[in-house]
Amino acid sequence: MPRLVVLFSVTVFTSLIVASNYLVQFTINDFLTYGALTYPFTFLLADILAERYSKKEVLKVVRLGILCAFIPSMFLAEFRVALASVMAFFLSQQVDVYAFYYLKSKFPRLWWLRSAGSTATSQLVDTLIFFHVAFLFVMPWQSIVMIILGDYLIKLILAFLNTPWFWLFAIRLRGAFGFLR
Repeated sequence: MPRLVVLFSVTVFTSLIVASNYLVQFTINDFLTYGALTYPFTFLLADILAERYSKKEVLKVVRLGILCAFIPSMFLAEFRVALASVMAFFLSQQVDVYAFYYLKSKFPRLWWLRSAGSTATSQLVDTLIFFHVAFLFVMPWQSIVMIILGDYLIKLILAFLNTPWFWLFAIRLRGAFGFLR
């Protein structure tokens, strides 16, 4: 993977993670936070990279993004939120990458399945880990369950709405950007 792609991708990952860590602290209603609207784009980026580059390269970019996002997140979010985010992101992005490559090997022609399927699976892992670590013993259990359900529903919808973007950048424009090789 070219250095320019690594630098750009790590910057985008870092920005999205930090923004989401800040925005998750603000609820839209009883079952949805603003962070649910920005965070799913990290999975779209990972899937676009996974379509073109090796598992090892994609995991490197994901890990660098986590590392770069941790300290800024500490200043913008409470410690438990930043810690929960790093834990959830680290585990769920790995699930996303491994699930993506697994689905790609089993169903090579179903590009939409590897993108939406890996994201739907990993977003569930992410949501469960994040909200339990960030808000357990801070909020009532019923509120946490409602936020988990609302957040995951939005993330699931966005996973499918991101499918055309995945097609455009990973499938359709695959060879259009020569500098990305």
